[in-house]
Amino acid sequence: MSWNEILWIAVVSVLLLSGVMFRIALHYRDQVKALKEQVQDLKKEMRENEFRYSKESKQTIDECDADLEERDKLIEALKQEIKERDEEMEERDEEIKERDKLIKKFKQQTEEHEKAFRNVSEVVMTLKADVQSRDAEIQRLTQELKQRDEVVKAPPHKNKKSKKKGK
Repeated sequence: MSWNEILWIAVVSVLLLSGVMFRIALHYRDQVKALKEQVQDLKKEMRENEFRYSKESKQTIDECDADLEERDKLIEALKQEIKERDEEMEERDEEIKERDKLIKKFKQQTEEHEKAFRNVSEVVMTLKADVQSRDAEIQRLTQELKQRDEVVKAPPHKNKKSKKKGK
């Protein structure tokens, strides 16, 4: 082989190698472009996802805030209702205390009236006994008067005649 042939083989080899390398470079350039497009698509998708996520998050946060406001209003309403019921309970407690005082007063008055009634009953019983004894005495005296009336009305038998004779 001569130098020309070697040179010719070397040049063809270099050209071939250059062509292969050029083809590899083009292939890699296409891959880089494809990767850049993928990166851009992914970035775009990420931005869209991020936007959608932030939009959904904002919507969720707004809904939660609205729910919290409703619950806060409900809690305030319930607190107010509890406060009103507590006030009603306090008023009822006061009414109960007043009623308890009245009941105690009425019990005391009832006891006093019962005691007075017992005393009156004792007096009535004493008076009844006195009336009965007087009734008995009145009957006795009535009987006695009847007997005396009979004695007075009865014609004198021997006593009158003997008195007339003596005159």
